[in-house]
This record gives sequence, structure tokens and C-alpha cells, in this order.
Amino acid sequence: MSSVDADNSAIFYTADAGASPTWYLAEGTNAWDFYTYTTIENPSDRELHARIMYMDPNPETGAGRAFQRTVTLPPLSQTTISSEPDIGEVDFSTRVECLEGETIAVDRTMYWTGEGAPCPEGHSSVAATSPSKTWYLPEGSSTWGFETWTLVQNPNGTDADVTLTYMTEDEGPIAIQKTVPAYSRGSFDMGADIGEHDSSVQVTSDLPVIAERSQYRNGRREGSCSVGAPAPATDYYLAEGTTAWGFETYLLVQNPNDSDAEVTLTFMTPDGPIGQDPFTIAANSRKTVKVSELEGLENTDLSARVHADRPVVAERSMYWNGGPDSGQACHASIGLSSTSNSFFLPDGQTSEGWQTWTLVANPHDRAVPIEVTYLPQGGGEPVSFTDTIAAGSRATYEMADKIPEGRASVLVRTLDISLPVLVERSMYSADRGLGTDTIGAFE
Repeated sequence: MSSVDADNSAIFYTADAGASPTWYLAEGTNAWDFYTYTTIENPSDRELHARIMYMDPNPETGAGRAFQRTVTLPPLSQTTISSEPDIGEVDFSTRVECLEGETIAVDRTMYWTGEGAPCPEGHSSVAATSPSKTWYLPEGSSTWGFETWTLVQNPNGTDADVTLTYMTEDEGPIAIQKTVPAYSRGSFDMGADIGEHDSSVQVTSDLPVIAERSQYRNGRREGSCSVGAPAPATDYYLAEGTTAWGFETYLLVQNPNDSDAEVTLTFMTPDGPIGQDPFTIAANSRKTVKVSELEGLENTDLSARVHADRPVVAERSMYWNGGPDSGQACHASIGLSSTSNSFFLPDGQTSEGWQTWTLVANPHDRAVPIEVTYLPQGGGEPVSFTDTIAAGSRATYEMADKIPEGRASVLVRTLDISLPVLVERSMYSADRGLGTDTIGAFE
């Protein structure tokens, strides 16, 4: 059994320096034929309790703090909560708070079946631990058959005045003004705001808010979602990625500066790091990179480091064809602006046809020893193993190798604190006709 310190502190892109027991999820709906559930990971060795608040933006149901409930979190466990029995078929945002003030980790998964689609699709995102007055969302398109929605959660007691600045690849920035009511959420359609463009989004607000982006294509046969990043950085890391196994991987790099940015990509592969020539991204715009077209990256698993001479934001999207009749599916995730010694991944399942993969990237020039621990749904004996990841490479772990049938959260820790890593989780079902991905929350 792996012991886990009760005072571990999970932080995802917090707007301040401290850890937080509180998590926010801007996206969520049980309307429009969607189904949403929240997963909570308790890495503490004692029982905890979490209060869940659903914020309903629908005027006909009374916008505001629509419903609250408290759930018990067994020690070293995963807990999943369906929202539909609590609030019905409505759009909503979520706030989750540990009542004991200790660390928990939270993510959200949504399923739906597009009109005429042969199987469901899904998307997932880790929660944010803190509101911010600025958010960046690199991925987005309202052309090529895509629809893109920006979800802005306002957890404050007064209305928030919000500006969406669309940083297009072809026409530069376009600013649109919005208002999000108190204790509510705004859902904003890129196509309705600016027409057909490939574009990143910058969200600015007079009050601290939380922003996510959802994107769909082919009559919602496929879709992806990710929380935003509250700040750009000169380095972003993306643990997941492959040009093998029928997958296509894209990097989306957003330059929110008023001057051009020079960007260099380095990929961590099973054979070690592969660098690329630098390229330039125009001011207040976005660049899309198809990874399989880069030198030395055909038919390989990979992680990526995005380095720039001025702060940028990076995201990754992946597309693939599922089973013979399912059609194309996709998932996406924001990158990480720093490495960490511990990562928390709340969702995970190997039952009912699910596959769960943990992706761990080592950006260092020497090998990193790690420990992976699975925390079972409802608690019980955790399952742990150790491994060593070669320098400048990525390791991939399938949950079914240790938990053949069941559900579990994931905890990844480095065993050498001088060598922090990067971690994501991908999940697939319906013969890979359905796939989700998210970065982990980190310590």
C-alpha cells in the first residue's frame, strides 16, 4: 500500500500561491441530450466531505445557486457524482469545496450522441482551483464544420462584465462584450460572434471568473473541451500526443502579445528528444501545427515542449477514427506551464469497455523514477507500482494492467524531487469511438 500524506496540496493554475480545497467547473449540462458527472479524488488517508454547488444560468429555472449537496469521500478513494438527479435537464456550472479544508482533486466528464451517430462521444476537463480576471483558450474554430463555445462561470454575487477577444489566424483580434449574471454561467458561440474563423480566445473580466472551451464537429459526432489557462508562459508542456495508431495530433499556440513571438518545439519520443526549427507567430493571433508533418515525427508516440521568446499559451488536439462504423472522434487539453512532483487524476475506469491511460513525460536529460498509485472507487486498498522513465521521453501506463475491471483515480509522484514531470490521462470507450483527455491537477 502506498501512503499518501494527508496535507498534500493540489494546485491547478491557481491565481495565487496557496493551495486550495475549492474547485470550479464552468462547463456542464444535462440538457440537449448531454449527460454530466463529476469525479472527486481524495488522496488523504482519512474520510473527507465535499459540498457541491450547481450554478444554474437558466432564467426559467431561476439563475443563481440552484442546488447544494454534501458527499462523503472515503480515504484514498475515487467518488463519482451524477448531476442529473440533483438539478435535472439544465445547463449549469459547478463549485466543489472540501469542508475540512484539505486537498481533493476534481474533474468533469460529459457524454452525448450526435444526431445519427453510431455511438456516443465525450469530453473531460480538470477543474480550476481559483477564479481569475484573465483566461486564455488556444483551440477554437467556427469553420471546417466546427462549432466552438466559450463557457464563463461567474461565482460572484454581482454581474461580471466580460470581454471575449478572438485572436484569429487570418484577421487579427476581434473583441466582443458580454455580461454574465451573478452565480451563473454564460455560453458564447464563436460563429455567432465573429463568423467563420480559426481562432484562440482571451477572456477578460472586471470580476474573477472561470473559463472553459467546448468544440464540436460533424453534427456533434465528435467534440472536445478544456479549461483555459489564466496566464501565458515562455514554456508550455503537453504530455499526451501521438502520430501512430491512427491518431493525428495538432498543437495550437496562442500569442496574446502585441508583438510577434518566436516559438521552438521539442518533442519527447520513445527514442529521445527531437527538436524543430523555430517559427514566428504574429501578434495577438494563433498558429496551428500538424505534428505528423514535422521532421522525424511520423508514426511515434510523443510529448511536446513549446518554448517562446515571449509568453504564449499552448493546447493540443487529437483526432482519430474509432471502430469501423463510429467515424472520427477527438479530444483536447490545455498544456501545463510547469512540471511538478505529484499529479492527481480523478477519473479512471476499466469496466464496461473503458480503457484508461496515464501519460507521464520526462523533460529532463536524465532518467526519472516515479510511482503510480490507483485509488479505487469507494476506497479500499490502493494499488501502486514504480517505474523509471528514460531521459527526454514519455511513458504510457494502462490502468487495466493493475485493475482489470473497475474504477479508480490516479496519483503519480516522482521519487526524486529534483526531477518533476508532466502528467495527463486519456480514456476511451466504444471501440475508441469515444475519447476524453485532461491534464492532471498538480501539487
